[in-house]
Amino acid sequence: MPQKTRPIAIFVSALLILTVISQLIYTATLSGVGIVEGWPLRSTIWTAELVVFSAIAIASLVGLVRSQDMQLGWSALVVAGLMNMVQSGIGLSMFLPATNAGEEFAPLMGTVLAGSFLFYYLAKVVLGLAAIFFGLSLFRGADTIGRVLGLVSLITGLIAIVLNIAALRLGLGAVPLAGASGAIATFFAGCAVWYSAREVE
Repeated sequence: MPQKTRPIAIFVSALLILTVISQLIYTATLSGVGIVEGWPLRSTIWTAELVVFSAIAIASLVGLVRSQDMQLGWSALVVAGLMNMVQSGIGLSMFLPATNAGEEFAPLMGTVLAGSFLFYYLAKVVLGLAAIFFGLSLFRGADTIGRVLGLVSLITGLIAIVLNIAALRLGLGAVPLAGASGAIATFFAGCAVWYSAREVE
């Protein structure tokens, strides 16, 4: 990876791993908690994630421009960041008003929720692609640790793609498996991006 791309790669990898941590915190603290009851913490986490995803999209676009051999990986991170921005934005701006509208507007809340998770699943698919692209780049190298990390990133990315494409059709019932696979792929994509920054051309 070119020297000028390394700071961007390290920055993006840290942000990707940060999103995994935020998802773990969200699941641990807000699983089963209602929208209204958990709104102060929920909105705080979503606001932070919106900022992080924006930073991922912007920084990855810089990485895309600077990189000579990882355009597909950086492009996937740009698109994933944008999709996650939309997903977080829907939740942050629409979930509370739709919930407070009352039972008669429950179908509206269901529509908003379904739309949010469509982007959630699609973003995981694209993050799976990023994990594959960066993992494949490492796997082709001579470094043993890099090859192992690349293989793991590639496999977790493929699993995330399959499960989240299936979730696009299955809907909200597929959240646990699809979300978990996406988080794991995101973690290893972050590790692969970070490790690729260590390579010397």
